[in-house]
Amino acid sequence: MKLNRFAVIPLVAVLGGPVLIPADPPAMAQQSQMKDDIAQLAIDLKVGMDRSTLTPQQKEQLRDDFKELKQAHQNHEPFKALRAARSIRAALDSGAFKPADRQRIKQDIDAIKEARESGGGGFGFHM
Repeated sequence: MKLNRFAVIPLVAVLGGPVLIPADPPAMAQQSQMKDDIAQLAIDLKVGMDRSTLTPQQKEQLRDDFKELKQAHQNHEPFKALRAARSIRAALDSGAFKPADRQRIKQDIDAIKEARESGGGGFGFHM
């Protein structure tokens, strides 16, 4: 007996076997790219903060904002991501960062935003 591809799904459902759905390679690649972009942002924020004129309290706030941004993306919490991104943006616009560091961090944030929006995740943050 030859089974066509349309007969397999009902047969599996009748037999009660597991139905395996292959992983979505583009979605997996988007998640991997997002992790890479967030890791790059962490590096550039660290370097930028080290060369900035931020106070110790401002640096601590920026570290907290980054942690919140990262957790919000992992937990799919768009409002937390937006709040953290706005706070990071305020620190960038404070004049405490060197122009090259500021530009690099903004590029990292844009890359994260683009990866999120291209993945169809439904939320991005606007900076």
